[in-house]
Amino acid sequence: MPVNDTDLILLGRIRKVHGYEGAVMLNLEDRFIEELPEMEWVFIEIDEKPVPFLISSLTENASGNIILKLEGYDSPEAMTEFIGCPVFIEQVSEDKENELSPYLILEGYKIFGSDSKLLGVVTKVMSLPMQYMLVLEGEDGDELLIPLNEEWILEINREQESIYMDLPDGIIQINK
Repeated sequence: MPVNDTDLILLGRIRKVHGYEGAVMLNLEDRFIEELPEMEWVFIEIDEKPVPFLISSLTENASGNIILKLEGYDSPEAMTEFIGCPVFIEQVSEDKENELSPYLILEGYKIFGSDSKLLGVVTKVMSLPMQYMLVLEGEDGDELLIPLNEEWILEINREQESIYMDLPDGIIQINK
């Protein structure tokens, strides 16, 4: 599920670095001052494009500003390049939630390749900013990650809880 600019809403703007562990202070847009939505990811506009970042921690200080720490950014120096950048979150409409909700009940489904070979069993469906990702337990106990791309799905059999997919060459080998 590609994210485009119409799927994003402005959360605020990075005002300054906060502390010594790579956190930043974020000025919120007025509509978020009362209630901040739950989120795992934010998008920071870099070179006029939204770039996704995983949130490590998010807290509100006494003055109502947000202190945001991103996964993998542990120093103030690493965050200075983001000062002044707008920060967006993904907007999820009711239609979008209803449209995608069937994917969230796929745990336990068996995933087969186009050659009818069992690839694994879905243990979890991860919701990432750009798409859903199937987490499979392979036959030898290894974990496989497969993007849930509707174009790759050949058949879904709900009675047998199985999905047949035509995966691009090499996608399984990436996981090994």
